[in-house]
Formats: sequence, C-alpha cells, structure tokens
Amino acid sequence: MEKVWEARVFSTGATLFLIISLVIVIYCVYILKNTLSNSNSKVNKIVCIFVIATLVIINLLNINDRYTELKHAKMNAVVVEGKVENFVYSANGSDSFSVNDVYFKYPTIDTSIGYDIPKRDKGAIITHEGQFVKITYFNNNNCNNIIIKIETTLDGSIY
Repeated sequence: MEKVWEARVFSTGATLFLIISLVIVIYCVYILKNTLSNSNSKVNKIVCIFVIATLVIINLLNINDRYTELKHAKMNAVVVEGKVENFVYSANGSDSFSVNDVYFKYPTIDTSIGYDIPKRDKGAIITHEGQFVKITYFNNNNCNNIIIKIETTLDGSIY
C-alpha cells in the first residue's frame, strides 16, 4: 500500500487564503508606513489596522479549528479496507461509494479537512468501482464518514 492522500492542517485552500491575507497585510503596512507623517489620512490608518486585525484573527481561528478538527479526527479514527463498491460519480462533484458497507460521500461542507476531490478533478484518488483501498476515517456525528487518509496501489489493485 502507498499512502496516496492524507488530511493536513494546511491544505491548498487554507494556504491560499493565508497567502492572500499576507499580501493584503503587507499592502496595508505599506499604506500605514506612507501615511504616518500625513495626519489627514486617519481613515486609511483605521481601515488598515482593522483589516490587519481581522485577517490575523480569521487566519488564527481557521488554523486552530483545522488543527483541532484533525486532532479529534485522528483520535477517533477507524480503518476500513477493501474494494470500492457502489461508486456513484456525479457531474456536480458529489461522488459517493462504500467499502465493506461503510458509506462515504464527498465533498461535504461538514468538515474542512476531509477528502473532497471528485473523480472529475485532477488528482482524484477514488476513481472506479473495484479499486482496492484502505481508508482511515471518522464519523463526525452528522452521519458523515469523513476520510482523513487514503492508501491504495497506484493502479488500485490488491498488491
């Protein structure tokens, strides 16, 4: 088995938001630096300080939430291994399947860390019926099994 996908605190979306926030903060610092000597730009200073504080708080809360969710998920993880069955590919990206009678559906808005790459997207791991997988998941008490790790062979067959 190869580890193909695993949940992380800093996923692509979280990292992208962090980078965009950093660019905005740098721009605000630039504005603040250039308006220090100009007392007429009080509004600019207030807006920039508000934007910086807001982005810092949002990013810290987001990172903390993701870290806490991933820690909780790993502590309550269950493993299922077998062939992908009842694979339903949806054009809207809401794929579903089961492995040994454990049902999975993704993407879901109930979590920020779970596997959410539908078959139609590049980098999808679950691609076909009969694919052999080992999935680590947790149930988030909303009747959803959230995938936090997928292991499979590159061709999806049993080794």
